[in-house]
Amino acid sequence: MTSIVVRTVIIYILLSFSLRIMGKRQLGELDVGELVSTLLISEIASIPIDDPDIPLLNAIIPILFILAIEIILSTVKNKSEKMKKLIEGKPEYIIYKGRLLQKTLSNNRISINELLSEMRIQGIGDIEEIYYAAIEQNGSLSLIKKDDANMAHAIVIDGKIIDGNLTAHGYDENWLKKRLDEHGARLHDVFLMTINDEGKINIILREEEA
Repeated sequence: MTSIVVRTVIIYILLSFSLRIMGKRQLGELDVGELVSTLLISEIASIPIDDPDIPLLNAIIPILFILAIEIILSTVKNKSEKMKKLIEGKPEYIIYKGRLLQKTLSNNRISINELLSEMRIQGIGDIEEIYYAAIEQNGSLSLIKKDDANMAHAIVIDGKIIDGNLTAHGYDENWLKKRLDEHGARLHDVFLMTINDEGKINIILREEEA
């Protein structure tokens, strides 16, 4: 009995440490990789608790290995927009500027009833009120009403141009270069650049490393 209690405490501390590093968020906010890692870790952690004859290292080593993989992948995703899209996918609009994109809705296997249900949950009674609706990378649905529709769209993240967002709003790289020149900024120095529906630009430069 004492052995099981000690094992449980050790695994609990290890899991708390691992999830604190990895995670931070509620289950519904986890991306696919984080969810898979969390499920694997919880399954592995239960094995030596259920069977006292199994050495604790049989759980500790795989948990630390999964944790290392998750940290490496998170770092790679933050440095490369292409890798982030490959691993996590990308947000997709199902309503764009008030227009329902039925094909995108179908491709994501979301029924109109599910959309209407989510609207009601978020306190929106009529689909006509929605200007933007997007399926985020973690699978959640974001709804923005027409009254609040002055949304900012990222066109540069960490020095990389987000081509889809740039062209979707009628701009090209020449336009982008002129705007950067006007602000005295260089592309690789830009941490985040957004433009909202009214054409207002916001540029946040990368902080210099100490």
